[in-house]
Amino acid sequence: MGGSKSTRRQMLAGAAATAAAICCGDHVTDALALDTDDRSPTTATPSRARPAAAALTVADGLSIHRRDEWGADLPPTAHIPPEEVKFLLVHHSASSFNTSDPRSVIRSIYAFHTGPEKRWQDVAYNFFVAPDGSVWEGRAGSLDGPVEASATGGNQGYSQLVCLLGNHVAEPPTAAAQDSLVRTLAWLAGRYDLGTFRDASTTFVSRGSDKFPAGATITTPVISPHRAVTYTACPGDAAVALLPEWRRRVHQTLATTWERDGMQPARRVQLQAP
Repeated sequence: MGGSKSTRRQMLAGAAATAAAICCGDHVTDALALDTDDRSPTTATPSRARPAAAALTVADGLSIHRRDEWGADLPPTAHIPPEEVKFLLVHHSASSFNTSDPRSVIRSIYAFHTGPEKRWQDVAYNFFVAPDGSVWEGRAGSLDGPVEASATGGNQGYSQLVCLLGNHVAEPPTAAAQDSLVRTLAWLAGRYDLGTFRDASTTFVSRGSDKFPAGATITTPVISPHRAVTYTACPGDAAVALLPEWRRRVHQTLATTWERDGMQPARRVQLQAP
């Protein structure tokens, strides 16, 4: 039994190292998301999540499940400060998501992010999008307003993070996930007055990361992949290839809410759709 246990743990450690090499180390690995035998007493278990309730409708075609539905018993471990939002970052969880219940994966991500390896106050991401198209509040307080997120390599701040549950290094998100991602990004862009016109970008001073030293000036698209601000493969090549299309769809979605042309505050170079 002892030898078997040791071998299992070695295999899990190897899987974790592989996933970190592929992506950036923020993300729960397949082993962590699916393993339930070697959990420590402090690790979140899916059975303690609340049953799914009616999601909160925040925009046309977009409803978001509150954090309490997956983590009522998993509060943040420390205070989470508010954030000044200048752009949006797309992530992926780098897990295969072999479960019909997104809550169990999000709870595993919480255990990983607040555990001894990361020691963050909460899950890193503000919102999660599941393959079935359901959208979930991640970091506590994100539905109420902007709160600071976390990221391996140094969080640049000035952003809200939306994480696709799944591994998109080679496989694109499902159509349902893409639709919900676009709606979530459009809602956030409207909420925080972010430009979605062609070449819309933001410029800010780095807080320090493995890619940009503190004090460096960074200019990045308003909707960017995680890899734009730190050294990582996240959110995977298959997802990054779809970013131009997602930006176009976000602009179209947000434009339908305008009362008349030209009312959108934006940092932009051209007043043209993507």
